[in-house]
Amino acid sequence: MNGQRWITISVILLVILLLIALVLPAIQQAREAARRSTSKNNLKQIGLALSNYHETHGSLPPGGIIREDGTAMQGWLTMLLPYMDNSPDYYMLDFNQPWEGPDNLYVMQSVRPTYLIPGVKAHYTNFGYGLTHYLGNPHLLYRNSSVKFKQMTNGTAHTWMVGEVAGNYQPWGYPFNWRPLGTKMCNGPNSYGHSPWQGGHLLFADGSVSFFSDGTSPEILKGLGDAPPVSNQEQAAFPKKRFETGNFHWDYISLQSQPDDENVYYAKTLQTDSNSLMLINLFSSENLTESEKEELIEHQRAFPTPHFFLRIDSATDIAQALEVSSLSQAATPEQFQANVKLLESLQRQLK
Repeated sequence: MNGQRWITISVILLVILLLIALVLPAIQQAREAARRSTSKNNLKQIGLALSNYHETHGSLPPGGIIREDGTAMQGWLTMLLPYMDNSPDYYMLDFNQPWEGPDNLYVMQSVRPTYLIPGVKAHYTNFGYGLTHYLGNPHLLYRNSSVKFKQMTNGTAHTWMVGEVAGNYQPWGYPFNWRPLGTKMCNGPNSYGHSPWQGGHLLFADGSVSFFSDGTSPEILKGLGDAPPVSNQEQAAFPKKRFETGNFHWDYISLQSQPDDENVYYAKTLQTDSNSLMLINLFSSENLTESEKEELIEHQRAFPTPHFFLRIDSATDIAQALEVSSLSQAATPEQFQANVKLLESLQRQLK
């Protein structure tokens, strides 16, 4: 009797396992289909923003604003923010500073879901800059460019603008966010496409988005890559820089200060998915009353830009560094010592 019971139980378990084995691939396929759809929609939103920018300014945005002295200022994805419901962040930026200037860090160290391929875990660099998984056509978006739709003599329906990239992701605010199309999709981290989908989407200048498999003919991709207008080598040049990226995330930790001080202070810590601490940045921001916050929200105005004032590494003398900062005046002696103790504890966790 017991033997028959165990046989019955074993059969039921085998049936359950078989059903799970059959259902799991279908669930995974459904998830990937949803991710593909979301990524395609992201590109359509980027295309609409590029079109609206062109309508407003008479050309596409510059791929990167690069000063005569070579200083890299801002990139094309930053120029699109007002056209993608992110104008408050846009107006928090200081365009007299480079993209990674101290007063731009807070915005640049954020992520924008529309610039990310769903399912890709890498959202930040090891310095906390938010990433993009989409790069642009170097013939349309390059150094100080101002390309017009009428220059696309193959027609806007046959001129690609932006695509999903397979790897070597870059910060969305980086002023060199373009990459040649190449002749094969999903051909290593420097190519276009998304390997789980065995191909990738490209956005075209007419606003359409098309999927190209990794079996697409090299001649087709070369034809798209060579479509006019064509930038020269100097215009499309970009630094041979690779960003370290990973499954990182930011945490916020409030620091102690007097409640009536004009500023509030906090630490942002960058951590890995295993909670190893990589980076500690200190910021201050204007101490707004609830009524002031409500007024800003009501009038759709940007909140004051948080001010970066200190990066802590393993060698930082925290007490000395805080002593010369405004936090020393904003905190009581007891609060100051509590902040030092907290930050020294975090400092010991840095990897």
